[in-house]
Amino acid sequence: MPVLRADISGKRLRELAEAGTAVFCRQGFERSQMADVAKAMKVAVGTVYLYVESKEALFDLVVRYGSADSADWLDALEIPVKTPAPGSTVAFLKDVFDRTEWPVLEAALKAESVDDAAAELEGILREQYALIHRYRRGLLLLMRSALEFPGLAEVFVHGLRDKLLDYLSRYIAARTKSGHFRETHDLLATTATMINAITWANLQRPLDPGLMALSDEAVETSTVDLLVRGLMA
Repeated sequence: MPVLRADISGKRLRELAEAGTAVFCRQGFERSQMADVAKAMKVAVGTVYLYVESKEALFDLVVRYGSADSADWLDALEIPVKTPAPGSTVAFLKDVFDRTEWPVLEAALKAESVDDAAAELEGILREQYALIHRYRRGLLLLMRSALEFPGLAEVFVHGLRDKLLDYLSRYIAARTKSGHFRETHDLLATTATMINAITWANLQRPLDPGLMALSDEAVETSTVDLLVRGLMA
């Protein structure tokens, strides 16, 4: 079979990435089948294999698609996209996570004093909210498959999330010590609950039939306001 450049049919490759994202987010890696993706695209299963060699190749494509700010790189691919070497998908994610920065949070960690702790905390939480909102489909994909795809939990759950919990916990501890925040019953539990509240608002809440009508702006404002008020001394 001749190797073709993806830009010959870039529109279809984007459709495949979108369909794959939807299927993996809904069913996870293990339960998802190429037939499910084909059904979502309304094409034959054989058509999917014209673009990717395997489910592993599709998952790798979807992971990279969800991590990118633009889809233009798809046009440079050769199709069918080959099955990645074992561990390469996780290695890609580890590199992405290692380069993740939180400028507002990191600046607050370095600041020895603050004039308005409430405004500072709001800025930190809105930074997290914006990032999770921006990459929410990719994050939902990773959460859904974290325990199913080899090595994913290690870099996603115990890598990126633990790093964020450490940074935010140290920040809260510092502001608690300075008297700006009230003492918490359990620092790690408080920090995890804050992150999970933001995660729920962006990932699970839009899928709830009873809550999807709420505007993103209203949910963000309510979530941040509740979390800030809950910590202030």
